Amino acid sequence: MKSNGLTLGLDVDSTIWDTGSWIRSAVLEVTGETLDMHRISTWTHVLDTYGEETTTAIFDRVFDPERVREREPYPGASEVLRTLQESRGIEVHFVTHNDPEIMTPRLDPWLKAHFGPDVGLTVTTGDKLGILEELGAFGLIDDRPDTIGRVADAGLWTAAKIQPWNRDLLAKRSDVHVFTHWREVPDLLPSNLKPDA
Repeated sequence: MKSNGLTLGLDVDSTIWDTGSWIRSAVLEVTGETLDMHRISTWTHVLDTYGEETTTAIFDRVFDPERVREREPYPGASEVLRTLQESRGIEVHFVTHNDPEIMTPRLDPWLKAHFGPDVGLTVTTGDKLGILEELGAFGLIDDRPDTIGRVADAGLWTAAKIQPWNRDLLAKRSDVHVFTHWREVPDLLPSNLKPDA
C-alpha cells in the first residue's frame, strides 16, 4: 500500500525488544545474581545495588552495539508494524538515543530485516520531540516516562508498553495509551487509523 503520509515514531529499547531480559542476563553473567526487575527497575537502582564498576560492566554488555543482531523483537511487534505499513500506509520511523556513528550501521539492517525495508531510523543524542516534529509524526510509542510525558503534553498520540519504570506515570495519564502485548496496539490508534476505520 502506498504511504498515506502518516508517520509513527517508535523507540527501540524496551519498546520493540526486551531490554529487561538482557539486563537480567548481564547481571547474572557479571554478578551471579538473579535480578528482580520489579524491585530494581532503573539504572539508578542497579547502580545503587551493585556499584559503579559492576553497573558499567552490566551496561556495556546490555548495550554492546555488536550484539544488536542477537536481539529478538517482542512477540507480535514485527507483525503489527508490518501490517500498519502494508495495510494502512503508515510510515514507521524509529527514533532512539545512542551514538549515531556507532549504532546506525548496526541497528538499521536489523530493523529493516524485522520490520520491513522501508522503515526509517534516527539515532540521536538529542531531543526526540524535535525529531518527531521534523518528521511530522502523529505520535510515538516509547517506554521512558519523561519522553512519554513530554510527547503527550505536546498533543501527539502517545503509547507505551507497561514496564516497571513507567507504570506509575501510565496510571496517572489518561492521555497515554498503554499495552501489555503488541497485538493490542492497532486498537489503540487514533480512530481514523483503527482496523474498522
